[in-house]
Amino acid sequence: MTADQFFNLFHQYGMILVCAVVFCEYMNLPGFPAGVIMPAIGVLIAQSELSLVLTITLSVVFGIGGSLVIYGLCYWGGEPIMEKLFGKSEKFRSFVRRCHEYIDAQHGRGLALCRIIPVLRTIVSIPAGLIRMPLRWFVGWSALGIAVWNTALISCGYFFGDKILSMF
Repeated sequence: MTADQFFNLFHQYGMILVCAVVFCEYMNLPGFPAGVIMPAIGVLIAQSELSLVLTITLSVVFGIGGSLVIYGLCYWGGEPIMEKLFGKSEKFRSFVRRCHEYIDAQHGRGLALCRIIPVLRTIVSIPAGLIRMPLRWFVGWSALGIAVWNTALISCGYFFGDKILSMF
């Protein structure tokens, strides 16, 4: 999909497209890098009549929704699903172990911190589901981290979009 096609879709569907893209990004689907998507959303919002506050709020809600899909798969499917997806990769198992230890040591706060670290931010739903983190902790700490990350990136695009676009 070209940038022009994306802009045309945005102008046609607006907030529905934003919500769908954020949902897919938090499900860790390939092709949806937050470092590009979130500022682009901010740029598009600045050029439209849509609300920045509403956009950020919906991005957090749909970010939690996408994260809950991964969390739920791991919570109820556990190891069998992980083995189907990642095989018996020792690298992945080591990663899950380290995330589990970090989240456990921080009593959930580690989840919020992981939400603002590139790459970890979407993958952290996997160990949280595997360790069966209580749902209210998962949603609460995820919401905090997602709100910080999305607000920073979307606002950056919103407030500095003209400068970003002038570079191209």
